[in-house]
Amino acid sequence: MTDPIPRPATTEAVFLWIMHRFAEVFSDHAILKGGMAMRLMDSPRSTTDIDYVFVPYASKKDIQNKIGQVLAEIEGADVRLELHSKKLRAEITIDQAAIQLEANVAQVCNGIPMSTGGFARSLGQPPRIVRIMSLDWALAHKLAAWNERRLLRDLYDCYFYSARLGETPADEVLDSRLARVESRIPRLARLKCMSRTELATELRAEASALTQERLHTELGALLPAEELAGLAARIKAAVVRIAERLESGL
Repeated sequence: MTDPIPRPATTEAVFLWIMHRFAEVFSDHAILKGGMAMRLMDSPRSTTDIDYVFVPYASKKDIQNKIGQVLAEIEGADVRLELHSKKLRAEITIDQAAIQLEANVAQVCNGIPMSTGGFARSLGQPPRIVRIMSLDWALAHKLAAWNERRLLRDLYDCYFYSARLGETPADEVLDSRLARVESRIPRLARLKCMSRTELATELRAEASALTQERLHTELGALLPAEELAGLAARIKAAVVRIAERLESGL
């Protein structure tokens, strides 16, 4: 049984409790993704969200009650759980910590085991094994997320997976996302689908327009100062390499 969260609670302590407790309760059916999964691989980007995919489920209603029961175990926390059309969202507030948990369901999601390692030890806790989305799937979803939202945060994550971790996107996952583009950006909202070549063109344009000033504005609060120096050039190089791969069809 996961130990209670030390008080006063911190954001990172709540994250760790959720990761460890979900691994106990849901086992391989809870797959961590997004910023917290990257934190376990030593990404310096901060986050206030923790994101999961639960498999194999057809409906978010199938997991709603169980997630609510687990989060109710956090003594002293205010938990607000809401079911939205695309995800299940929980807002958790305890002491000075306030985080958001988002959960989706899928019939299939490729996951791999990962230790909570240094993250757990930094909080004085022993590490445990959790499951995270496989790196090639994660990169494919991040590319699709950038394409639909055009957030520099997503582009940084693509850089991290490709340049730092040496990963390439899972083609079948990326093709599935591109076959059904869902965006609120007017120009993209009119599209029903995109090809890999069209995505590559968009990535090249973004790389060409990226400046260090914009990077500081959009990512300055999410990354340590020493990570920001020269980061625009590193992201550009990684994005161009991704575009080249998409264009080659490899």
